[in-house]
Amino acid sequence: MAFTPQSLDWPGDTAVLLVHGVGNAKAGDYNDLLAQVRAIVDPAGDRVAIYQLYYDAYNDWLVDKTRAANLINAAKARIGGIVGDADIAPTVAETVGDVIWPALSRDARQIIKSVYLTQLRMIIDDGERAGHRPQYQRLHIICHSLGCFHTYEALQTAARIPERMLGPASQGIRFGSVIFMASPVQLIRTVGMALGAAIPHPREMATLDPAGLAIPAETLQWGGTVTSADRVISITGALDPVGGYVFRRRLGDAYMDLPGQQSIVDPQTALNIDTKEEWVQAIQSILDGRGISTVAVNNPHSWDGYVARHAADIRRWIVA
Repeated sequence: MAFTPQSLDWPGDTAVLLVHGVGNAKAGDYNDLLAQVRAIVDPAGDRVAIYQLYYDAYNDWLVDKTRAANLINAAKARIGGIVGDADIAPTVAETVGDVIWPALSRDARQIIKSVYLTQLRMIIDDGERAGHRPQYQRLHIICHSLGCFHTYEALQTAARIPERMLGPASQGIRFGSVIFMASPVQLIRTVGMALGAAIPHPREMATLDPAGLAIPAETLQWGGTVTSADRVISITGALDPVGGYVFRRRLGDAYMDLPGQQSIVDPQTALNIDTKEEWVQAIQSILDGRGISTVAVNNPHSWDGYVARHAADIRRWIVA
């Protein structure tokens, strides 16, 4: 089935794209989060168009998962090695491995990138239809978990391939803010680099660029670059292994730290997780039966939790 991008009427000159993480999510599954973001940035509903990107290829990924069992097991072994703590490494590897493994599937990567860029094009077109030229549109992205990887890959493609007609320099399409929440981009890079040629077509992944990770930017013909965003923010939690922290310990080769990003690490003390045993139980609840991030009060990976804790920041970044 061909992807049909979401189209909205813009009430003002601002649009926000919400990009969920792993899971067979469908329209309506994140209505609570949508309402949460709406209450933060546009409670009257007269200023901001809020889009949600849903990608429905998860069932196809399950077939890939069966075929790629050896690759996934190798990835989980690498994650366990990064953690280092024998008591918790197996649980972290299993949980985090299930979050990031679709990034290892070429079919999944290509499908989602195409879907993502199609949705970006529709957002720009909707803005133009409302009378706002691309260079004057106020665009923002809030992404979570595996959605951060898809955002990074899509924005790098948009910036590096002018033919996509989404470049920050050639087309004037730039974002006021791109907010990564619990990003596994660095973790995926570390695992992917370790697995090497076992990753299908690794050169297609900006995440595995030999030059390293960087804020997406378009290179000008006469030299210099234009970044895709005014500000790139990375928010993770000190208890969130997907974002590069294992029980308040930062894993240097698992935490995304793009040069020039604004970095925020939540202490997550309000989750009342004080022991490793409690923490292991909490991260086991990161994925529910559908694979969609839960909103349990003690879930350190909850998207709703990140948004709630940074409501004032989000309002300032998007509305100001």
